[in-house]
Amino acid sequence: MLSRASRFKQHYQAVCTELDGEVALFQSDTCDYLVLNETGSAIWNALKTQPSLAEICSHLQEEYDVDPDECQASVEAWLEAALEKKVVSTINR
Repeated sequence: MLSRASRFKQHYQAVCTELDGEVALFQSDTCDYLVLNETGSAIWNALKTQPSLAEICSHLQEEYDVDPDECQASVEAWLEAALEKKVVSTINR
């Protein structure tokens, strides 16, 4: 479970490029390579402002027609996987 006080940012070792509107990531430490879909790319780009989970969800709900509970569950799952792959890191305040 993610902390409500956490804010998220792109991991400094994650190298990204955009391919046909989608983000491709390479984690230089683990050598993991990921291609994000449209929603994952939107989350990745939102991380530039070091948002909280609630701020990411708010941003996505403005862009997409998505149920708030479904959005939160999906974003939490995405962030947990991205933290595990070390393409995202937390900023605890």
